[in-house]
Amino acid sequence: MKKIERIDKMFEVLRVFLGVLIAFLICIIIILLISEEDPGSAVYNFVVGPFMTRHRLGQVLAKYSSYLLSGLGMCFIYAAGRFNMAGEGAINLAPMPALLLMFGTGFGLNIMIGLPQIVNLVIIVVSCMLTGALILLVPAFGREQLGANEMVTSTIMNYFCMYAALWLLKGNISDRSLSFLGTPTYPDNMRFTRYWNGSNFTSGIFVALIGLAVALIIFYRTPLGAKIRICGDNLQFAVYSGINAKKMMFSAQVIGGLFAGAAAAVEIFGLYDSYYLSVLTNVGMDGLLAAVMAKKKPVFVPITAFVMAYIRCAAAVLNANTNIPIELVTMLQAVIVLFVAAEEFLGKTRRKVIFNVSVKEKEEGKDGKKEVPAGG
Repeated sequence: MKKIERIDKMFEVLRVFLGVLIAFLICIIIILLISEEDPGSAVYNFVVGPFMTRHRLGQVLAKYSSYLLSGLGMCFIYAAGRFNMAGEGAINLAPMPALLLMFGTGFGLNIMIGLPQIVNLVIIVVSCMLTGALILLVPAFGREQLGANEMVTSTIMNYFCMYAALWLLKGNISDRSLSFLGTPTYPDNMRFTRYWNGSNFTSGIFVALIGLAVALIIFYRTPLGAKIRICGDNLQFAVYSGINAKKMMFSAQVIGGLFAGAAAAVEIFGLYDSYYLSVLTNVGMDGLLAAVMAKKKPVFVPITAFVMAYIRCAAAVLNANTNIPIELVTMLQAVIVLFVAAEEFLGKTRRKVIFNVSVKEKEEGKDGKKEVPAGG
């Protein structure tokens, strides 16, 4: 049985790897076909461009931190059999309590300006996480208590969060001296430290790595993680086993909200110099794609999150150096999800290998049995 489980896990990894590889090959072929000037240079910019300078690599790693946290949170929700997508709206609204402490009327700079950076970062991350959890609780409550579809309510919630953030930004924390709607620039002790001569690579990566360790422990090594997985795999079995399924559904979505809030903290207080968002960021949706590609297994999210960050940066580099539009990344995402999320991709080969191994183990078991003499 252990050998069969290893084969099954191997095929899961292989499916993710081949899905990404096939998508890249298709994308490269399309670049070669539509490039009007130098196809070889266009392919080079797409494949190698994100690694050519520290600033570009810093951009990849900055996005990676956000996608990793967002994807880990979505794995818990997805594993519980729910599809709460309000993590996208949490990216916009979760930073607001921290921003009100920084710049809000009657709050802020007199409270946080004298504190050490590490204390301010703890305040920022914790407040974002708690706000993210509250945001995702709204669709969760609608589903578990009122029977409302969480996909619909979470989609609506995303736009509510965006406009609520804009309302708070306009009324309380905006810098009136700017020509656009935004907050004052973050003081150095109220944001993540930037590395590599001011690139977008920040100390937020440590928050992401801590989040990864916590997610793996909860998901694979605690009764809570086991119960969430059981509820998602077979809800009726979970109920008959005495598991409080409703509580597990709430718990999974609260955990997802906590991780979405952490992603918001790393994104807003690491990647930007001030808060000036007026549209949805797509960080939550890209985290959802990372979780889908990882087959709701947090152990694979570090790989899929890096792929998402890489292709985002690669598309931007390609667009800056050639005539190929940045929307190419949308096509690449669709192809990756098509191959990775499709249950039957490599499914026939996997079943055939598992069947052959099972038959071989059965035959070996028969040959290994010793005949016991009668009366002996």
